Amino acid sequence: MRTRRLVLLAVLAGAGAFPSLVSGQATGDQSRLVFTVSVGAVGGSRLWSSSPQAVQFIGTADTFALQRRIRSTLAAGFGGAYFPGENIGFTVEGFLIGLGFEDSCQHIFSSGASPIAEVCQSIQGKKKAATSVVLSGGTIFRFNSRKLFSPYGRVNAGLVLSNKSSLRTAGQFVNSQGQIEDLFVYSDDHNSRVDPSLALGVGFTAAVAKGYSLRWEVRDNITGVQRVTGTIPIAGFVPPHERAYKHLFSMTVGFDVVLERRKGRRY
Repeated sequence: MRTRRLVLLAVLAGAGAFPSLVSGQATGDQSRLVFTVSVGAVGGSRLWSSSPQAVQFIGTADTFALQRRIRSTLAAGFGGAYFPGENIGFTVEGFLIGLGFEDSCQHIFSSGASPIAEVCQSIQGKKKAATSVVLSGGTIFRFNSRKLFSPYGRVNAGLVLSNKSSLRTAGQFVNSQGQIEDLFVYSDDHNSRVDPSLALGVGFTAAVAKGYSLRWEVRDNITGVQRVTGTIPIAGFVPPHERAYKHLFSMTVGFDVVLERRKGRRY
């Protein structure tokens, strides 16, 4: 009888310890959630050029040499990352990349019509602002995550949402009534587009307090954008075009809020 009581007590003690053991194992992975806000700058790139482009006005035809480049601008981002372990994590992000344009125009052949000359002059140096956002997800690999400085690399893939046509090109002239009118060299059926994007980045984080860190990152934003591929015989129509992938390099600094789950604790 005494032996049975000892066995029963041992079983009950083991059963009582088992949930505690399972609970300890379930919360011992030290995974992390990281939320980041960042600001910085993104560089520009040449987008397209076309020449000689005929431009007509009341029977006369001049030719232009046109160029468009992507402007350098400010960048901003907000994202989150989940690290189930020490090194590899998964990220989602919204990144404001701009995609504004700057145009140039050279008057190659002039018939002497002053309105056409005014059109080229108004195109020259014209800047167009835009608000394009990249929505992406990917993976991140970090080193020394428990140290003061932690370097990392990332790969993100997603879509860039643009609210400004990269094809449409227009200049202005003053008509006979003294009013300003637009003359479209290139038209576009779409005011906005969605194109693929890929981002490759490297950087490091620096812990500044418990649960907070600063972030510095350099990134190659490989962004899909439509570009003109040739001229058209009559101005005012949609030009031949294709999707091109441009390397837009950015540098950002960010602020991280780190939520950590240690053994026996939850977020």
